[in-house]
Amino acid sequence: MSDLIYNDDYYEVSHWNRESNNVTVVFSSAGNLALAEPVEEFRNTVKNFNTSYIFIRSKHHDWYNNISSIKMFRFVDNFCKMYQYIFSMGESLGGSGAILFSKYCSRLTRILSFSPQYSALPSFCKWFGPLSPIDGKISTFAFSDYAPENAASKSVLIYPACSYEDSMHAKFYKADNFNVVFIDTHHHDMARHLKKDYQANYLNILLDAFYNLHLEFSDKSIIGALYNISERSPKPFTQWIGSHTFRYDVFINLPNLPLISDEGKADQSSVCEYSFEKHNTAVEAQRAVTEPLQMAPAFHTGFEKNPWWSLELKERAHIKQIVIFNRCDVEEYARRFNKFSILKSEDGLSWEEFYEKTNTNYVGGEFGEPLQIETDIIARYIKIVLNGTSFLHLSKVNIYGDYV
Repeated sequence: MSDLIYNDDYYEVSHWNRESNNVTVVFSSAGNLALAEPVEEFRNTVKNFNTSYIFIRSKHHDWYNNISSIKMFRFVDNFCKMYQYIFSMGESLGGSGAILFSKYCSRLTRILSFSPQYSALPSFCKWFGPLSPIDGKISTFAFSDYAPENAASKSVLIYPACSYEDSMHAKFYKADNFNVVFIDTHHHDMARHLKKDYQANYLNILLDAFYNLHLEFSDKSIIGALYNISERSPKPFTQWIGSHTFRYDVFINLPNLPLISDEGKADQSSVCEYSFEKHNTAVEAQRAVTEPLQMAPAFHTGFEKNPWWSLELKERAHIKQIVIFNRCDVEEYARRFNKFSILKSEDGLSWEEFYEKTNTNYVGGEFGEPLQIETDIIARYIKIVLNGTSFLHLSKVNIYGDYV
């Protein structure tokens, strides 16, 4: 479907003419991501949008630091003159290119960039992410950064909230007044993630907003479009737990109160292949109160919307403190437990929320700082509900108080 219009030792540029007054310049990433060449999956996503396409494939992972990059950018700018509206997008390496293109194309209408790198200078390659393999590999630079001043008001940048290197680049862009939106995930390949990893195709939703010139294109409008998965208070720089920090008793003091959870009966929403007791939710859930504390989870639900774990106390009780120990064996899995609610009930049928965690601050377990909640409630039942679609898996739950 595409015609080759430019080819040299560094770049291959093709044009997909769809008889539109609009054109989208797509910059390929360095890996096999959703916006990279080959682009068949991406084409299937964008067929419904009224735009022609120019695909730019980088043959080297040098982040446009070569003798041909400026010539290529100027060629593409000149080719785009036949179009009324010009859009650019890309991911990772391609995301940086989509932003950088605005330096050579003053008529650029909008820029959508997924996980772009702010710079490829050596000091930006030491954060153990996508740029690490090129640390020291680029000897001569054409660009110190990929943040032209005229691009800021035209761009929305999409980043994972739980990725250290990506968040570092995002903060540099935010300092330069770019619109930055964080998604509650660790995935660097954001376009694929938005399309494949949710029940809804959020890539389509995002592209609808991108191409709709009647709507404002800003961080606020995109957060609105992606409200269910966006992270409004990202904090990826929290202390990782595992064996790299102190045990929980350095961070909290367990209360001098009766431990009443040990006498309760637990249950959970589901089990799965990762559960210890694969055929009995109650037996699986009970492990959170009977098993000794360890780094691995004591129980494991299935992958579902709003998975939960609950405990029926021996009697109605005055609950004064709840301590939740997260799993801390694998960082990626431990981060799943960041947004949740805790509910109480007198009869196990009618529930009332009394605690909600809405930020991404880390919850520790055997190592790190567990969640310690001071309460003053009367209840027979307690339920922990994950606010999202994922697995729920914790190492231990302690409830302290007195029976009424």
